[in-house]
Amino acid sequence: LSNEGFRMLRHRGHAAVARACAEDLPDGAVRFVDASIAEAIGSATGAELNDLYGAPYPARPFVTDAPATRGAAVTIGLRIQPDLTCLRGHFPSLPLVPGAAQIGWALEFAAETLGTSPALHAVRNLKFERIIQPGRSLRLHLAAESGGGVVRFEYASESGRHSAGRIETNRADA
Repeated sequence: LSNEGFRMLRHRGHAAVARACAEDLPDGAVRFVDASIAEAIGSATGAELNDLYGAPYPARPFVTDAPATRGAAVTIGLRIQPDLTCLRGHFPSLPLVPGAAQIGWALEFAAETLGTSPALHAVRNLKFERIIQPGRSLRLHLAAESGGGVVRFEYASESGRHSAGRIETNRADA
């Protein structure tokens, strides 16, 4: 999808854009990808296209910038692809990333980049300020505290902060 395609997807939903692109195909058979991979798609062989479109829907956003680690903190550039699993049906006319997915990604990325536990114990001080929709570029900032037992996260874009919170990865009394 181009920027205009993303605008239509955000405002009209997957089914409406799918019908506009391919009236003769059922909604579930139309898969959108980010225009940022257009060059790779344009030069792909038939087998490579089958692999791309035959692959499962991605579970996490595309990492656009290598993680920039600074002590017990890291910032990761992300892009929300239009074919993320969590966007399927959430919601049909207004696709947005669910809060549970945002928390899960923060937990996973923190475990991978900061070495924190991937086990969720509790979420505190959770704030959702702006919705996150397909095509959005974000910065995910993660900071480990209390010896890695707590991870603070924040998703932000040029529009400002989208969400933030504190994830407890293990019991404080353990």
